[in-house]
Amino acid sequence: MRRVRIRHVDAFTTVALEGNPAAVVGGDGEVFDDVAMQRIALNQHLSETVFLYPPESPENDAQVRIFTPSVELPFAGHPIIAAAHVLASDGRVSGARMLIETLSGVIPVEVHQAVAAAGASPRYTMTQRPPEFRESEFAPAEVAAWLGVESAAVLHVEHVSTGVWWLIAQLRSLEDVRRASPANALATGREISFFCLEAERAEAAVHVRTFAPGAGIVEDPVTGSSHGCIGALIARGGLLPRRGGAIEYVAEQGSEIGQPGTVYVRVSGEGESLSVQVGGHAVTVLEGDLILP
Repeated sequence: MRRVRIRHVDAFTTVALEGNPAAVVGGDGEVFDDVAMQRIALNQHLSETVFLYPPESPENDAQVRIFTPSVELPFAGHPIIAAAHVLASDGRVSGARMLIETLSGVIPVEVHQAVAAAGASPRYTMTQRPPEFRESEFAPAEVAAWLGVESAAVLHVEHVSTGVWWLIAQLRSLEDVRRASPANALATGREISFFCLEAERAEAAVHVRTFAPGAGIVEDPVTGSSHGCIGALIARGGLLPRRGGAIEYVAEQGSEIGQPGTVYVRVSGEGESLSVQVGGHAVTVLEGDLILP
C-alpha cells in the first residue's frame, strides 16, 4: 500500500464550501498512469481532479494533468487556481509569479498578495491561451431548446477557446439564465456555458452558468476556462466598456446550485491580439492521504 497526499481546494471563493472544489493529488514525485488518474478522478466525484508533477522544463514551476470523472482535459480554470494555491501554500513557489505546464501549453499565474482578504488566500490570476473563435453550427433557437428557455432569450451563440473549446451563448437577462434547466442538455450530452450582462450582486457585471454532462458534470459551480472564453467574446463584441485599454469586470457563478463563486476577468488588446486573464481566491477545505494499492 502507498499513501499519496490529497487536498480538496475550493476555487474562486474566500469561503469554505463555496466556489468550485477541485482535488489536488500528489506533488511529492509520485507517478500515476492514465488509468489510475482517471480512476482517482472518478472516485472523487468532483468536476475536476488535478495531479501535480515536476515540470518538464526547468524554467517552469510545475506540470499538471487534469481529469473530470470521465475524461482528461488539456486545460481547465479552477484546477489551475487550486494547484497554484497548493503550490503557494506549501512554499514550493515563493514569488509573485509561477509557470504551470498543461497539455494546452504553459499557463502563467500571478499571485496577488495585496488583494488578499483578511485571513484569506491571495488572488491567483492565470493568463489563458490567446482566444480563438469559430462560428456555431447551432442556431439560437436550437440552443434555447437545450436550455429550456424561449427562442428570443438567446442573443448569440459561438464557439470560443482560451485553452479548451466551449460553446458560449449570451442570454437576454438574468431571469432567462436562472430559468435554464440542464435536463435537455443532460439528455443530449450537450456542453454549454452561457451568460448575461446582469448579475445578482452589486459588484458583479456578468452572471454565468455551465452545463457539461458529456464530461460527467451536470452543472459546474464555477468554470474558469469558460469565463476566459466569455471575457474574450465580451471584449471582441464591445459588450462592456473599456477603461485604460482593457475590459475588467467581476463575474459570478454557482448560486443556482448553492456554491457561489467570484471570478475576476480582465481582457486587454485589440482584434486578434486579445490577452485574457482570469483570477480568483481559493480555500483548502480537506487535507489527507489517498491509500492506494
